Amino acid sequence: MDRNSRLPALTGLRWAAAVVVFGQHLLERYFDPHLQAPQQLRSVLWAVLVNGGALGVSFFFVLSGFVLTWSTRPGEGAGAFWWRRITKIYPATLVTTLAAVAIVGMAGPLQLATHLTLTHSWLPRADVYGALNPVSWSLSVEAFFYLCFPLLLPLLRRLRTPALWGVAVLMVEFVAAVAVDLIPFGHDTALFVAYLLPPVRMAEFTLGIVIALLVRRGTWRGPGLGWSFALLLPAYAGNLFLPYPANQQALTLIPVAFVIAAAARADLRGERSLWSRPLMVYLGQLSFGFYLVHYLVFVAFERFGLLPQPVGPAAAALATASVFSFSLIAAMGVYHWVELPALELLRRRRPGRHRAGSMVIPPQRALVAGPDGAPISPAPAQPVSPSMR
Repeated sequence: MDRNSRLPALTGLRWAAAVVVFGQHLLERYFDPHLQAPQQLRSVLWAVLVNGGALGVSFFFVLSGFVLTWSTRPGEGAGAFWWRRITKIYPATLVTTLAAVAIVGMAGPLQLATHLTLTHSWLPRADVYGALNPVSWSLSVEAFFYLCFPLLLPLLRRLRTPALWGVAVLMVEFVAAVAVDLIPFGHDTALFVAYLLPPVRMAEFTLGIVIALLVRRGTWRGPGLGWSFALLLPAYAGNLFLPYPANQQALTLIPVAFVIAAAARADLRGERSLWSRPLMVYLGQLSFGFYLVHYLVFVAFERFGLLPQPVGPAAAALATASVFSFSLIAAMGVYHWVELPALELLRRRRPGRHRAGSMVIPPQRALVAGPDGAPISPAPAQPVSPSMR
């Protein structure tokens, strides 16, 4: 396969995932701080947004495994891989962490040290993982993924296709079993173990690796993009009726995997979709910065008294539009003034460097299979799509 082939739809979908995370935080900050359903579940907004953060983060974790596998360079060593990941995520993380110190304040030595070293999701203390910029806990989890990836990928590559399918099923079962087993525990314990702890979230990352290997081998069998979204919607709605933490990622994990695989296969067949349009691809490139800055914008608005209390419909709509707009502008600044310059600077003298903002796909060992199982030729190179965080 052409090394310059792209998967733009996956980049566009990153923006959708970032927006649903924003939606849940919007709900928490403006309407329902404890995410408690109104009587008779009469709030449509609550139903749509309440588990958006969990869905978006789970999507990012599975997508991370998929993209890192898909874009692995032949012969690349662990050190080179880790350097690429550090140069991708750490500059923006450092800048937003320092911004959080200025905006949020109240950072002790432990909070600051663990956030700067991306280890804060390992400590079962809300005053640590929830300090400064709380959304950065997921980067602590991703850092663990990156540490394990050079060891995990060669092991999974050696497996035959039936064994890979077995691993995929096992990962889904593991996520569901952990969630169900933790239902009797207190919220704080369930939150830390099922949602924040890196080794537990490793199952979603591993699932993404397996999906990528199956798609590359042409042996993935799953619904198309439309049907995948059709399966995701009822699964997401079903979370409303499950106890915590089973209502986080357990029910939506399979549809999320279907969506990612279907979007990748659609790109390989050259099919156009909403998610592969240039605007969506560009917004997907901004999604990492948007994810990092949006919570800080919420805090800044509150600190400067820009959020109306109590919140009526008109005031809520205006505040939402304002916070969203400021978050988007800040994300553009992070992307253009931090991410891209840092990539160019830090990778300038590294061998085998790739252009900032591009996701390079290595040659494939097999043609991609069509819906009927027949092999099809890959599509020509698509518009530029970013390397994933």
